[in-house]
Amino acid sequence: MASTAKSVSMRNPVAMAVGLPDAPVLTTRAAHGTGMQFLELNCERRNTGVTAAVRENAFLFALQLEKAIDFDLYADGKSIQPRDFDAGAVAIFDLRMNLASDLRDPFHAVNFYMPHKALLALGDEGDVPRHIQELRHTVGGAIRDPVARDLLLSMRPALASPKETSELFVDHVALALSIHLACRYGNVAQLPRQWGGGLAPWQERRAKDLIDANIGYGLTLEALATACNLSKRHLTRAFRQSTGMAPHQWLQRRRIDRAKQLLARSDISLNDISFECGFADQSHFTKTFARVVGVTPRNWRRTKLE
Repeated sequence: MASTAKSVSMRNPVAMAVGLPDAPVLTTRAAHGTGMQFLELNCERRNTGVTAAVRENAFLFALQLEKAIDFDLYADGKSIQPRDFDAGAVAIFDLRMNLASDLRDPFHAVNFYMPHKALLALGDEGDVPRHIQELRHTVGGAIRDPVARDLLLSMRPALASPKETSELFVDHVALALSIHLACRYGNVAQLPRQWGGGLAPWQERRAKDLIDANIGYGLTLEALATACNLSKRHLTRAFRQSTGMAPHQWLQRRRIDRAKQLLARSDISLNDISFECGFADQSHFTKTFARVVGVTPRNWRRTKLE
């Protein structure tokens, strides 16, 4: 079957605390499957009252999609006046504190849930310095962070249509976002220069062969990195240097190449091609093919068979 992301059945504790147990949630297997999640919280209700306190050994990064004006925040029983929760701003919450809120206006945010053990796993892999234990932030304050904003925004289509999103893409964004956050807010100026240029020739061949062998099946960054004897961060950076693309982009290109080979044979249905090439369904195949190639698969086939 296609290596597509799935909304998980396990509910996020933050979504539960604010009364949105059915909020869309995607879990990534990046950082050794430590439970990092993307979720979108959209509450249209007013005067919800004070939420239950949230306490988890994790951080939450929240991108405000709408300006949040009328709400109160409580941290360990102390009232905190929220500041600068404008649309496009990012807020960091340390969920090891007892956090509660009184939400009197509707709110809408895309969030990244990062367990503390994921931060430690990044250090163990060499993606960030191992001594990072905490992330610098101001309780109740929101900031402008264009990198975090754009990475979180890129997950909105995935949260809306997980069956049309590859797990490799979700892993890639989670890894990029977690490393950015650790390096920007963990008092580290930049990542250590432990890698050289691109992939070694044998690593590039192995990565490409593995992608080709799994066009229609599940494939993760961890599997690619293990095959090349690299951390996921090093693999992603070196792969882009060698090919000009991220691994998930290369996978998409190879799926399109394979689809073209099959389309040139008039006896294979579009539905069968979509399945064999790892797309969620025929609709997903058609939309992706048209976006990349510029014409629908049906029209492309027609021109080749004329």
